[in-house]
Amino acid sequence: MKNVLLEIGCEEIPARFMPGFLDDLMQKARLKLEAAQLTFSKIETIGTYRRLALYIENISDCQPDITTEVMGPPAEIAYKDGAPTGAAFGFAKKQGVDVNDLQSKEARGKQYIFAIVHRKGEATAKVLPQLLPDIITSMYMPLAMRWGNMDFKFIRPIHWILAMYGDRVVKFELAGIKSGNLSEGHRFIGAKGPGHQGIKVLMADLKEYKSKLLKAGVMVDPDVRRKKIEAEAKKISPDVLIEKDLLEEVNFLVEFPIAVMGTFEASFLKLPQDVLITSMKKNQKYFPTVKNKRLQEMFVITTDGSPRKYHKNIREGNQKVIGARLSDAKFFFDEDLKKPLKSRVEDLKNIEFFKGLGTMHDKVERLKKLSEYIARHLKIEDHRVGQAVRVSELCKADLLTQMVFEFPELQGIVGREYALAGGESEDVAAGIFEHYLPRHADDILPKTGPGMIVALADKIDSIVGCFSEGAAPSGSEDPYGIRRMAFGVVRIILENKLDILLDEVITASYKLYKKEPKELDNILEFMAQRMKPILNEAGVRHDVMDAALYNFNDVLDTYQKALVMMKVVKEPWFEGIVTTADRVGRIAKNAVRENVIEKDLAEPLEKELYQLYMKVNWEAQEKYDKGDFLGAEVWGDVAEFSV
Repeated sequence: MKNVLLEIGCEEIPARFMPGFLDDLMQKARLKLEAAQLTFSKIETIGTYRRLALYIENISDCQPDITTEVMGPPAEIAYKDGAPTGAAFGFAKKQGVDVNDLQSKEARGKQYIFAIVHRKGEATAKVLPQLLPDIITSMYMPLAMRWGNMDFKFIRPIHWILAMYGDRVVKFELAGIKSGNLSEGHRFIGAKGPGHQGIKVLMADLKEYKSKLLKAGVMVDPDVRRKKIEAEAKKISPDVLIEKDLLEEVNFLVEFPIAVMGTFEASFLKLPQDVLITSMKKNQKYFPTVKNKRLQEMFVITTDGSPRKYHKNIREGNQKVIGARLSDAKFFFDEDLKKPLKSRVEDLKNIEFFKGLGTMHDKVERLKKLSEYIARHLKIEDHRVGQAVRVSELCKADLLTQMVFEFPELQGIVGREYALAGGESEDVAAGIFEHYLPRHADDILPKTGPGMIVALADKIDSIVGCFSEGAAPSGSEDPYGIRRMAFGVVRIILENKLDILLDEVITASYKLYKKEPKELDNILEFMAQRMKPILNEAGVRHDVMDAALYNFNDVLDTYQKALVMMKVVKEPWFEGIVTTADRVGRIAKNAVRENVIEKDLAEPLEKELYQLYMKVNWEAQEKYDKGDFLGAEVWGDVAEFSV
């Protein structure tokens, strides 16, 4: 068995697309290999912003031989007076078999002729010249470019293609580029010049490929590069703050990371910490430094292979840029403070929320009422109800600030700061920030009661609005982030153990829109799907998951039922329960009445079974109503009887 190595060399691919591309390249390769019936032991994808690489280990030498049965025309057409007609000869020729080897069988209620076709598997070396281009062209392109006079499209223009099978080049041409055994090193620190012929790769060997590229200034493995970025940054400052999202972006902005320290004026530290960090992350991709939870005036720049002799110029240039950026941020912040947050609420009438659903001011009015509804339902203290309503009133006002216009990522964050500056309580200010939480799957949840309540109201309002306007997510498309919102609702309810029925809150939201809840069942099913990753992570198997999610309406109830069922299905008596339930269901499928009449029971065993049923019906239901699913130990009694 041999290995396959494919490298697609491009102009700079945007960093945000790289993780998805590498994953897609792996999935498409797997699908194409399986379709071609070629086996392998491992697939790996690696790359930088200038290259996508695919490695297939121990690929089979050839496709397997295949025998298939191919159906042809009806026998009455293929034969006349027992002799084959032109239809039979044509079918036999097309399938590559002798006409005398055709067979007649019944199918679809009549006789058809069939050919038994034996096809010898192609050698892998002959399959790859078509397979590798197919993998490349099948990749999903969120953005695509054309170049030259070609109709071919890719994320960025392709400059070279390396394709190796063992020690042989897999020859094909794509986008005007002929495949070969040459790669390219780092654009600035790798080999270059008029006589440069590229980096010659002699074998489809991943270790050799990585080693040769490293000598040419390219750390092609994202995992290695990521660790190098962290190590370089921490070597310069142990206080560096490395957040996962920024680290992932920087990882695909460089091929050979080298860190340089920079500083900014300490006077900027008077600005809110999140404003400074966001400005550094968004605009310049810097890693800030934080000591004892306080931002420092130092930051770490990740350069792409810059020699030490240039570090002074790099440092000074970046310090000038960050100084200008932070000056802009300070100007926006100071200007925004001149107008209190509460005075901006009225201007939300000028911002459309969603086509057909009114303005952001309309949304705020709905949030105030829905937040109060949820708070009362949860029996929150009156002063907390008032705080939740106040958060609802102010939570969208920062959308009208210059700071959020410049840095949309700061919505809620600067709203909190402006609320505090305007004299609002700390809980109200915190709620303004928290009502956006969680912003992604791994994000924190609201900590305050008002923040939690408004977070639920805001997300449910948006979900109901989108569903009512026919904008529910479909397939992989979710432009309004509705899946994320629904997942947030589930997480908030579950992790805070909130006693709340989704259909009631959703119906209340519909009333505020002055609409009938026609999509209620669809929304509940949509929400149920968001429970599945949580149940899966908790170790709930799929059949139990489906059972727990039946008639889904209560997040906490569903989660607890799923965990209890996972315990119960492992009990030795559970199989007897399933068998009994199945038998009873089949026996009673033609029952003419719903209830048992005790006087009709004659046999002692019937009466004993009925008494057991009454015990289960009352005791188990009582436990169930209290949420004590595991406490309904009468299940054991049923099991004993069934055995």
